[in-house]
Amino acid sequence: MPDATSPVLPIGPIQEALERILVSVDFDASERNRRFLRHVVEETLAGRDDRIKGYSVAMAVFDRDASFDPQIDPIVRIEASRLRRSLDHYYLTGGRDDAIRVTIPKGHYVPTFTVRVADPLPAVSPPPPATDPPDEVDAPVAVSPEIPSRRNWLRRLPRRLPLHGILIALVVLGALWRMGAHPWSSTAQPELIERQGPAVVVAPLEERDAEATRLHLGPGLTREIIAALSRHKNLFVFGTDTSLEHGPGNSADVLARQLSADYVLSGSISTTPDRIRLLVSLVDGRTGRHLWSQSFESPVVPARIVDTEAEIARRVVDSVAQPYGAIYADRITGLTGKAPEQFSSYECVLLFYAYWRRTDSALYPSVRDCLERTIVDDPDYADAWAALALVYADLVRFGIPPGSVAFDPLERGLALAQHAVVLAPDAPLGYQAQHLVFWLRRDVEQSFAAARAGLVRSPNNAELMADLGGRLCLRGQFADGLPLLAEAFARNPGQPTIYRLGFFLAHYMAGRFEDALTEASKIDQRDNRFTHVAHAIAYAQLGRKDEAAVEIDLLLKLSPDYGGRVVTDLQARNVAPEIIRAVVDGLRKAGLSVPQAGL
Repeated sequence: MPDATSPVLPIGPIQEALERILVSVDFDASERNRRFLRHVVEETLAGRDDRIKGYSVAMAVFDRDASFDPQIDPIVRIEASRLRRSLDHYYLTGGRDDAIRVTIPKGHYVPTFTVRVADPLPAVSPPPPATDPPDEVDAPVAVSPEIPSRRNWLRRLPRRLPLHGILIALVVLGALWRMGAHPWSSTAQPELIERQGPAVVVAPLEERDAEATRLHLGPGLTREIIAALSRHKNLFVFGTDTSLEHGPGNSADVLARQLSADYVLSGSISTTPDRIRLLVSLVDGRTGRHLWSQSFESPVVPARIVDTEAEIARRVVDSVAQPYGAIYADRITGLTGKAPEQFSSYECVLLFYAYWRRTDSALYPSVRDCLERTIVDDPDYADAWAALALVYADLVRFGIPPGSVAFDPLERGLALAQHAVVLAPDAPLGYQAQHLVFWLRRDVEQSFAAARAGLVRSPNNAELMADLGGRLCLRGQFADGLPLLAEAFARNPGQPTIYRLGFFLAHYMAGRFEDALTEASKIDQRDNRFTHVAHAIAYAQLGRKDEAAVEIDLLLKLSPDYGGRVVTDLQARNVAPEIIRAVVDGLRKAGLSVPQAGL
């Protein structure tokens, strides 16, 4: 009796389909991924699909021994992703007319076999299942939005069948149901969620002198960096044992090739009588190109060496893995010239960060559409839900034309943000989205609670730190906000410069107008009206009327009626009354006509 993963097609045609793939020049897989495909197909045809696990594949295909641990060494998961891409390419090129298609569903290693049906209609999803709210969540949580199911088997059925074909399909499905072979379930459970982002391996750090060796700085710092990188859920990081077993001295390109890593982080450690110095580089695992290098130093206190290693590791990882860090910079460059509809889930989130850094309204439709597609195709990807929540919040925050949106953007944004937190309670972006949506709903206490809940779980996240610090400054709480902003920019200098408005306001409210102008000049978002407000009021208070007038003209080009609504606009953003009065005073001095009402 066949189970859900056993083929219902004759074995012979499936074997022929496999051989056709393996000999095709359009199947651009590596030799071991060809072995991978042959192994899982043959095991399935032999009725041993229940044995197809990451552990068995690692030993049969990738020459791992009995000590293999898929939690530490994700080689099977990574190569399965590559194999899927090779199969996708094959069926778009030389295999587009194949009668039988072999696929490896995401989250599984057991292949499926389907008969090609020509000219499909666009898929229409059935209503998604209802979800219950979580029993206990530390941050503010609302009911999750309707969530498309990853196992939505109806979307995988052929979409244009004659009536008799539909009837036959229903009869077959009924028979399978009675036999227990449900097409939307599988006896082979997914072992690990497939990665969305790049794979990173940390090469064992080299100790350059006897003192570094005596203190065991190489293995210690290697472990700390791996642990810190592993907290970034958009990366797949090879475990400590995998890194250390290769030993120091392996070149980055050899290590990348052995492990199929996208990036290799390597470096060396030296000491002086009172300092530790780490020189570290990020290398592209595919090309061997050096992408980034930086040195990090710290005082050496042998009694606190573990704390010192952890602090250096944090600084390294902040520079490499935070949004707008070295990996982001490389990946976003690779998107140039690629159509957004072709982006992977991870690339859609990268596109969001490119939009978010400058709030580029020209990117808005592409970002929104890409993320909407991602939460359907990859419904467990928490950052995509959170990013989409932030995108919808921007309809209100910056007055971006909503187009065809026929719902309340903040209501939709809150539901998306809450679901992101449910999916990944330790990931910071969901809390950042909650923080913004509650802020725009003028629920300041809930907004601050969400941000603080996120920082409890991710205390080193520079962007959430900057978000909270900036909004505390808008409330006039500079003593609490400025330290957060300062630490955020120290950790991640490349993050969105609009957060510098907090520094600007602190100087402006203290009458330090030159310092305020210096901060305003560091904001690179010239399409953001608050950039021009900051410049205009600083120039006006300094008596530089011509320059203030230029900024007012630019402001009115972006928002022609701003003089009449500046007070309500700032009130809607929860700006403290004393700050609103000071901003209006500066705008009037700059030449903007602002009515008295409302102050």
